[in-house]
Amino acid sequence: MVKIRVLQACNQLGIGGTEKTLQTFSKYLDKSRFEVFACGLLAGGPRVAELEKLGVQVIVQPEDLDALSRDLKIDIYHVYRAGDYEPGTLPRKRNGTPKIVETNVFNAIDHAENYLIDAHVFFSEWSRLDYLSKYCRFPGKRYEVLYGPIDFDEFRPVRREFSWTIGRCSRADDQKWHRVCVDMLPKIWKKVPQMRCRFRGATVRVKARLRELGIEDRVELSEPAVNVADFYAGLDVYTHGARVGEGYGVVIAEAMASRLPVVTIATPQRKKCNAQAEVVEHNVTGFVCRFTWQYADAVIELLENHALRERFAEQGYEKARGQFAAAQLTRNLEALYTELMDMGNV
Repeated sequence: MVKIRVLQACNQLGIGGTEKTLQTFSKYLDKSRFEVFACGLLAGGPRVAELEKLGVQVIVQPEDLDALSRDLKIDIYHVYRAGDYEPGTLPRKRNGTPKIVETNVFNAIDHAENYLIDAHVFFSEWSRLDYLSKYCRFPGKRYEVLYGPIDFDEFRPVRREFSWTIGRCSRADDQKWHRVCVDMLPKIWKKVPQMRCRFRGATVRVKARLRELGIEDRVELSEPAVNVADFYAGLDVYTHGARVGEGYGVVIAEAMASRLPVVTIATPQRKKCNAQAEVVEHNVTGFVCRFTWQYADAVIELLENHALRERFAEQGYEKARGQFAAAQLTRNLEALYTELMDMGNV
């Protein structure tokens, strides 16, 4: 059988959720049917080594994307990007190939080169509907939802001893940190003085706010890392919040896969994403707070209510298993690739 040759690309191969999605799909794509390559268009990063461990050839900063696509005889070019026009991120087609799949992270549109894209993939139903409401459908294109895949090989069951610990992780980007994640802490400590808090990936601004509140010595800080399973294993409640909202939120899905109840905050404001309210089902897998003043009380409730915490944790795990598991999502992606190839050079 002739393998379908796939090049997955994004601007850099850092520790973010988008790059992790690329890595996980690269791992799970059926190697008997697909030859997989990965590319950091502008830079490499820590995921280069992770991809190479999987036997995936990685190309960083190609001088000519068109030449790379031709030299590797790429059939499917799958790019992960914001969605708007980014020069040099799409190859030219020759006789209809390669087929181009775009995972559209921020629901923007590329007015200059949209005609090249065969399929738009979104991280959530919220993101797809947001895109279609703004730009409508274009004839002959696919618009699919494919959640960020969670590798359950990474998140093995752990025996968790309750330790009154909350926390969150992300890359060190202020857009990923909602102020409520810090400002809620004094109120919680007043009610639950034995609480412990761990932040991974705190920014300069977050650290400055901790100092302003006089609590910098009470929060355990660590730097972002590729491997996160041990971090989740040390928590009892996952506290999430992003200034601009989430188009999906890989960290939320990972926390659920780690059997953690999640507290997050809705961001329905104009120009903000709000898919965290799709991933976290309010009062089922966690709490989705509508207002910042509700946040601390939601965390306190989960710390003090063992039965509720356990119920949310188990229901979150079941949702992650049912909707976010890498094996099934990769089969869906493979079907999309195959269907695009079957369309021929149109």
